[in-house]
Amino acid sequence: MREELSLEPHEYTLSLLAFVLDVDKRHWSAHFYARLGDMTGEQLRARLSRGVADRWEHQTIEYVPFRSADVARYLLRPDRIHLWAPLAPALFHLALVHVHGRSSVERAEAQAVRRL
Repeated sequence: MREELSLEPHEYTLSLLAFVLDVDKRHWSAHFYARLGDMTGEQLRARLSRGVADRWEHQTIEYVPFRSADVARYLLRPDRIHLWAPLAPALFHLALVHVHGRSSVERAEAQAVRRL
């Protein structure tokens, strides 16, 4: 978090949502839900504008309201739908379920898919 977002440990919390292991492709990942403490999105944006140690990894950071319908629409946008890393949709889904509950998230995702 320090290297990627210039955040210190006291400024955020992390909750482990899943550990993923793909034995066929020999990949693994850990899915976390991160939450800022007292810092707002605007304060994070201002900090990032002053420089991050490993700047080359992220050209932009987009802010999307963390509501099921908004996130589902963002994931399914025509200009983004084929650009996600394979595990990204699962991570967003698990994070939404962690905060909003499975039934409401699945309902919002189903509505977004029907609108395609």
